[in-house]
Amino acid sequence: MQEELEQRTVSVSIQAAKLSGRVLRSAIAAVLRKMEQERTTPKVGRNSMKRLTYKDPGANTIEVSGRIRSFERYARKHQVRYHIEKELGTDPPKWTVYFKANQADALTAAFKEFTRKDLTRSTRPSLLSQLHKFKELAQVLGRDRVKNKEHGGPER
Repeated sequence: MQEELEQRTVSVSIQAAKLSGRVLRSAIAAVLRKMEQERTTPKVGRNSMKRLTYKDPGANTIEVSGRIRSFERYARKHQVRYHIEKELGTDPPKWTVYFKANQADALTAAFKEFTRKDLTRSTRPSLLSQLHKFKELAQVLGRDRVKNKEHGGPER
């Protein structure tokens, strides 16, 4: 079972006039270099902590409470590399975000856009409270209509 998990298949296509051992060896070496580079290079977006701090351990941190998905959207948009860890035992959940970017402007833009959107979300009324208000309004209008029919009021 363990052996099956460790085995991988890699397809390599080589275009050569004459396939020799040297050509095959250099092609396989090139594929292995590329695989190692992809494995260790941090990609834009969510990364593991190991990948994020592979060459440069200096990652900045910020605490985010509430909705983390909205932060992920802005981080990808501005090409920020990040890693997220959830703090256990907190309600509402709190997240620690470790992040890096090639340019400081990208970090600044991502966080400005995230905080602006988060602030507007916190100031507007929730959908459930609006729904409750309209439900009560519909009940009041329904009661008034029934009262008008009982008292012989004008029908529409």
